[in-house]
Amino acid sequence: MKAACCAILLALPGPLLAQDRIVLEFEGSEMAFTFDDPQARAGFTRFMSVDAVSFEAVAGAARLVIELSLPPGGDAPHDARIMFRPDGWRDYWLSPLIFPDGGVVVSQLALRGTAPHIEGQFETPLCFTASPMTLPDPDRCVPARGHFRTRLHPD
Repeated sequence: MKAACCAILLALPGPLLAQDRIVLEFEGSEMAFTFDDPQARAGFTRFMSVDAVSFEAVAGAARLVIELSLPPGGDAPHDARIMFRPDGWRDYWLSPLIFPDGGVVVSQLALRGTAPHIEGQFETPLCFTASPMTLPDPDRCVPARGHFRTRLHPD
């Protein structure tokens, strides 16, 4: 019986954690974005002076992208960018060009080892822009907040 118990435990895939996802509260609605889509991604790149972490998740046609610049080995972002596209292609909502201090709080971060991952929360206004080629309209901003948890893959 003991051998059967251990065999079952060894056959389980990786750590038993909650599903990778991002939750966004925006304009009175809450949306859960997942990474179970071919267009979703979550990765990181290590440079000499910064760790760049970015992830994109989906909820139907909607897309949410979070990009973070972190000091090597640190979890307090130097800078961040959040982009929300409710229909997936048009009507971009972007975080301010000067990201607010404390707008993203990283509670867990591992970029080394066998299971790189990130977990945290964010709170920042998102400002409307008609395309990625135009600046966000500071007169059309809506408070946004949420939390994220995902595994990461080296780029």
